[in-house]
Amino acid sequence: MQETHRLQPQIEIVELKEDSMKFYLSGTDVATANALRRVMIGEVPTMAIDLVQIEENSSVLHDEFIAHRLGLLPIRVNKRRGDIGDSLVGGVDDFNYKRDCTCMDSCPECSIDFSLDVVHDGNEDEVKIVYSSDLECRNPDVQMVNYTNRDDERLDQEEQSQAKGIAICKLGKGQKLKFEATAFKGISKIHSKWSPVCGATFAYLAEIQLNESRMEMLTEAQRDAFVRSCPKKVYAFDKHTQKVDIKNSEACVFCDECVKLGETWKRNKDDDALVVISANQDRFLFSVETTGALRPEEVVFLAIDILKKKLEDLSDEYGKLDTAAEIDDDAPAPYVDTGGFV
Repeated sequence: MQETHRLQPQIEIVELKEDSMKFYLSGTDVATANALRRVMIGEVPTMAIDLVQIEENSSVLHDEFIAHRLGLLPIRVNKRRGDIGDSLVGGVDDFNYKRDCTCMDSCPECSIDFSLDVVHDGNEDEVKIVYSSDLECRNPDVQMVNYTNRDDERLDQEEQSQAKGIAICKLGKGQKLKFEATAFKGISKIHSKWSPVCGATFAYLAEIQLNESRMEMLTEAQRDAFVRSCPKKVYAFDKHTQKVDIKNSEACVFCDECVKLGETWKRNKDDDALVVISANQDRFLFSVETTGALRPEEVVFLAIDILKKKLEDLSDEYGKLDTAAEIDDDAPAPYVDTGGFV
């Protein structure tokens, strides 16, 4: 039987902010990296408004439009007070999925209720903006996620604490908006409003090999031109030592500008390449930006747990097939990878 190599993935965090993070995933292959990315996007649960009962709406936006905007508002659920132990997934794990709850309609175990009642009774020349902060919720551990634009960044801390959040709609003089809304737990494989991330990507890291013997044959002007050919400033040229060094290989975007320039300096077609760039197949740079419903590290660690659970379930099912085949000679044999040979 062919031996399989056991992968030992490792994570190295290089940047961590309130709503984004960058980390290296090493010791694994591209299939695992892409599986982690897809789980972060599609299978990490959050809370989102899924049911809206509008009692009165005299704004210029119709009911369905407002309901759609409400569903896209990110909701942060903090760990419930009095709970013992730390949780990497805020308070979302405290709620049941609607399909798993024992209630008939909704209850505090599977849903969060919101209400809004806003009327514009002020100056006729002014427009009243309804913000996400106007939504009322009785659960003290639930908060509507705010956002920061370039104007808000210039506000001091006291003014930022009074920021009103995301705009839902605008009301003119005498217009009113009143509704009840309910948020449920879900994943973005069902609808994108439950996605915890704005974007989750990974990139290959470059392995760059300079041909020192060929580099020594270049003139100073050619070496300087080689360094300047890279738009990401991967290389550096030291005029004192007359050497070209790799300054920042992680910035390489595989544009091959340096490779193309090196090809033009070949004297013969069979000459070795001036530089060889290849993708590292077991080390990847991840960039994760969240909606604010979860912190970025919560998204990553929860996605890892979900992926591990999927692999464990797959292993268990495979074991059941193997056991059934031993008991019943007529049972279908489990799949065996023969490497293309029968």
